[in-house]
Amino acid sequence: MNERNVVARDVSVSGTHEPFVSGIRFTAPAASVTVVGADPGAGQVALALAIGGRVDLLTGSVSIGGSTDRAHLQLRTRLVDVPDVTAPEDALPLRAVVAEELALAERPSSRKDVAAFLRERGLAELGGRRWESLSAGLRTSLLLELGAWHPQVRVSSSPARTGTVATPSSGSRPRGRSPTAASPSSCCAPRPRLRR
Repeated sequence: MNERNVVARDVSVSGTHEPFVSGIRFTAPAASVTVVGADPGAGQVALALAIGGRVDLLTGSVSIGGSTDRAHLQLRTRLVDVPDVTAPEDALPLRAVVAEELALAERPSSRKDVAAFLRERGLAELGGRRWESLSAGLRTSLLLELGAWHPQVRVSSSPARTGTVATPSSGSRPRGRSPTAASPSSCCAPRPRLRR
């Protein structure tokens, strides 16, 4: 098995009165984007936390590279833009968000480092702008790029909430409403389930 494959088998995460997610199964092969159905809001966040080994599972298992050890899952994943968990505060300036994300990726994050990061991407003039005022594509692209520097699997619960999904490696910005995560190795993301 590829050390970057993500496999979920009958994953359920306990909620207050009923499971946030129940019976989730998927395989996310290395070097691919995988979209997974989950109820919007708490369900998407719970699934992202489960994939990243950050919550106890009611049932099932999540493995990366064959290991179900929670410490291993935590080391191998980076939760990107998960509401109320890792999503940047809207009022922060871009330079503060970049500094925090660089620090999380265990990269130098001084003012000088942040300025260099922004300058290299042609974003120096946007450093003082509020995060919420930046385009959805730019926010998502930056978070995915910065998240890619830390572990080998990126998990996002809802990049669609920012209006777009982009993978920094491809430079493309496909539009859509389905939450998606991207990674150079493998990825998983909850996608809203349609209720009938």
